[in-house]
Amino acid sequence: MFLALREGLEAVLVVVIILLYLKKTNQKFYYKYVYLGILLATIASVVFAIIFSIAFGGFTGIPEKIFEGTTFIISGIFILTLVLWVSKEGPKMKENLEGRLEESINTQKVFSISITTFIIIIREGIELVLLTTGAASIGSLNQGNVILGSIIGLAISILIGFLIFYSIKSINLRTFFKITNVMLILFAAGLITYGIHEFIEAGIINPIIEEVWNIKHILPEKFPDGNPATPEFLEIIGALLKALFGYNANPALLEVIIYPVLLVSIGIISALVWKRNNH
Repeated sequence: MFLALREGLEAVLVVVIILLYLKKTNQKFYYKYVYLGILLATIASVVFAIIFSIAFGGFTGIPEKIFEGTTFIISGIFILTLVLWVSKEGPKMKENLEGRLEESINTQKVFSISITTFIIIIREGIELVLLTTGAASIGSLNQGNVILGSIIGLAISILIGFLIFYSIKSINLRTFFKITNVMLILFAAGLITYGIHEFIEAGIINPIIEEVWNIKHILPEKFPDGNPATPEFLEIIGALLKALFGYNANPALLEVIIYPVLLVSIGIISALVWKRNNH
């Protein structure tokens, strides 16, 4: 649910900016091009989800580990591109979007409004599919719960969008995208590190040391864990950390090295890009 809420909010907020601009400039006629982009992106996201789920479930054993590892790393890289995009666009997101819309309307290239909306939503849709598939795979969630949670999260994000659009509350977009970028960096580092973990389990990467520590008895990765001595709230926390950030209670040394290196390097690059585009 939290993944869908976050992804949904990003897409909804950008769509709200577009609609508010059209409303403010008395150009509601162009709403239909925004709705067309939303419809096409939603259909494309559902098709991608179906195809990806079929492909994801077609492997077992070592090929499954290799496929999952590849998927997690690609997902992480995909999110890294989003981090850079948010770092570049986030400081002036509202101004940039309004400028593109004004240019589209002035030049009568109205279908570019649909294309802009489509790209924004399909980006979030594909990312949501990759993240929820990864969360279901490395966590203890089944597909039905993931779908239900995603629907609830998206519904909440749409509701928030309606509230913002009708001026019940406002949101500081710059602050929102800063927080979002931090979350994205954590997600990306976790996914890539867990992809490495899958390759280690498949036997194609040297872990250096197979197990640096093991705290499964303190903060397990599953809910329920099966250990009656473990408090239930710790099982829930561990399962959420694993699903969201790739938490591993008994990591290999290679994982322990890679994760902080990714966090620091991605964070520095993101901060530099944000600062450069904030002038």
